[in-house]
Amino acid sequence: MKITIALLMLVAAAFGIQASEDNLIRDPEFKQQRKMWPINAAATFQDGVVTLPINQPRKNDPKMMTASLYQRIPALKPGRYEFSAYYKGEFKHLYVVFRGYTKEMKPVNVIVKWLNPKDFVKAGDKPGWNKFYYVGEVPAGVVSGSIHVEPWGSAGQSIQITGIELGETE
Repeated sequence: MKITIALLMLVAAAFGIQASEDNLIRDPEFKQQRKMWPINAAATFQDGVVTLPINQPRKNDPKMMTASLYQRIPALKPGRYEFSAYYKGEFKHLYVVFRGYTKEMKPVNVIVKWLNPKDFVKAGDKPGWNKFYYVGEVPAGVVSGSIHVEPWGSAGQSIQITGIELGETE
């Protein structure tokens, strides 16, 4: 009986490890918070959702404020990738970037999207949320990457993000 339980736990753990390996985002539930996500100090985390206040002035336009969700992807190989997340909040624009880097750290844009509110897509499977979903091709020579989600708006606005994923696709 003990062997059966141990074997079942091992199989469940293996499936759990496989599922998390499919998502190249480390800590997509924001459990490790600032260890995995270099986010501003005013960010809050609750139940797998990060809330980012839009409180950082843009260099060229101090009236426009921003926030940033960012993570480095230590290893990438060439192929097709999908990048998605759920988001909601009060802000004027959303900048979404998935970028690759060569061994020489030369940046290669894979996905770069500038969204206005008219471009926001309601998430049919998560009422009250919007979702972005993009597919991009990582070219040969790229060895690492980064993801970046940056809302733009006015001071006092914020964005919530959850369900962030980056993975290979066919």
